[in-house]
Amino acid sequence: MLSIFRSGPKIMILESIYMKRLKSYLVEDFEAKECEINIAFEKSRENTTIIFLTHRKKEIIKLEDIGDILFLKNEAERVLCTIINDKKYNLVSYSRIAPRIIVMKTFGNTEKVIEQLLKDYNGNVGIFNEMLENVNRGTVITFTKSYLSDPVSLSQLHRKSIFINEDYPIVMRQLKTHGLKYLNIGFDNKDWYELTIKIYDSYGEYMLHYERLIKILEYLEIGFILGEAWGKDAATIFLSVGVYRIRFFTYYEPEYIKKILLGLEYLDDGTRIVDLDLYHKKRKLYWIDVKKKDIESKEDLSKFYREEIFMKLNEKVKEEVLEMEKEILDTRQ
Repeated sequence: MLSIFRSGPKIMILESIYMKRLKSYLVEDFEAKECEINIAFEKSRENTTIIFLTHRKKEIIKLEDIGDILFLKNEAERVLCTIINDKKYNLVSYSRIAPRIIVMKTFGNTEKVIEQLLKDYNGNVGIFNEMLENVNRGTVITFTKSYLSDPVSLSQLHRKSIFINEDYPIVMRQLKTHGLKYLNIGFDNKDWYELTIKIYDSYGEYMLHYERLIKILEYLEIGFILGEAWGKDAATIFLSVGVYRIRFFTYYEPEYIKKILLGLEYLDDGTRIVDLDLYHKKRKLYWIDVKKKDIESKEDLSKFYREEIFMKLNEKVKEEVLEMEKEILDTRQ
């Protein structure tokens, strides 16, 4: 739910005296798109490749040596295998893979996280672009405060990156094992909050509300689910109702989470579709705990926080949430 690390694209450098023919082959057979480096990086995901085409055969290739930059929705290994199988290797006189990239999301003090990583991995600090130019092995860790579920551009990267002279699988495995350590260092080892979220729907469509809630919490990258289970709450002295309980671990204060939950109880037209209660240390937080001075009603306050939530979502997630809400309403016909 809380994504801290993401693999960056693989970057491959191909040298050729037949650059036009090589470029045409990659465009036609792999649907490669020509673009500048920032756009290529922003469009990239774990299984994509950026290819630098150059006519200069050098161990160290500078950006000024690059003739064309291509973006492919294929992994570098498949590209190389296809070039060999298609007997197009005469178009390539030299190739190398740039160091693998790990994009790390940081919270709080990024400089402290970098200092700890340098100690743990005996790494070298530098500028991201220069590292890609100067080394052809190891792993580069670069940092951002942006959501990892969204495209990340070069302008959203921290000014410092780290080069580690270790293979990518080893580094990524170790980082995932110790991810909370670096998260806490960025927060100056502040305390986390263990909260309980209770979902109640009088129409019984608990899983629809659960999926909608998780979709938003995952996108906002604000914590971990520690566990979930069915339970019962006392609606009145003589009546108990079923609830779905979620144990949630977050670095945000309970009031911030309460604002999100309140914003999801009502739709834009004021229709209330769910009860989302929040507990911290057995104390229930009420809407009055997150009240704003100029908003008097719970419904209007929910609308205010709903607008805040939707402003943070990208278009894809927003459309998915709205579709879930239509499905919830359809169950009430």
